[in-house]
Amino acid sequence: MVGIMEWKAEKGRRVRVERDWLLGLPCQRATVPVREGMREGTRLRRVARGARELVRRGVRRVLTQAEFPCWEALEEAGLRSVETEAFCQMLAPALALAALRCQDRRPEQAAVLLSGTGVSPALFRAAEQLCPQVRDLVVDAGEEGEELAAWLRAEFGAAVRPPDGVEADVALCFGPSPAAGETVFRLCGPTPDLAGFLPAVRGEMLPAGLDRLPLLALLWEEGRIGQEQLNVLPPNTKLLT
Repeated sequence: MVGIMEWKAEKGRRVRVERDWLLGLPCQRATVPVREGMREGTRLRRVARGARELVRRGVRRVLTQAEFPCWEALEEAGLRSVETEAFCQMLAPALALAALRCQDRRPEQAAVLLSGTGVSPALFRAAEQLCPQVRDLVVDAGEEGEELAAWLRAEFGAAVRPPDGVEADVALCFGPSPAAGETVFRLCGPTPDLAGFLPAVRGEMLPAGLDRLPLLALLWEEGRIGQEQLNVLPPNTKLLT
């Protein structure tokens, strides 16, 4: 069960926790009343009260607004955020192609670097999808990366380059890496860096007020959206939600 933690500018002291639906998914929504000038301690106590009630109702993961300032209170109650790493790594090919469009560079004229501590399933899928499309694919993933590069050459007859000596237009990092390029996506850890690019769902309005990346990761994880429905928007795109 997933929860939603939100606050509203309204009078009152009671924290409401109600069953709700989020794009077809059952959830529990905690609404914390806040007002201008409220003391930080009071707000934290109300958030903690709502968090404890969410946990009592079986919630373990929670969605919030972007840059929610009271995560410590949620974590102390036993709540955690929706992980986004797997979702972002699934998006890696789309991110690379979106970055090349922003650079006005055609894929068949571009070099893309895939970096990781080894060849994970996500890195393998990205290599398999991008190799037929780009001019140069660079795989920097140790011995496993060398084996993958050899397989790609045999399978696609493509230009798979060693890590040294190629300047990448786009770098996709599936693990901690000093990789460089004109656009670098760091797709690992609790807060992946998408270089300002925004994932979106074609033809779908998302609920306002929730952090977009964890929301999309949840919908993808639950099978509510598929890779073919997702789009990647360039930095500074203004969204309605």
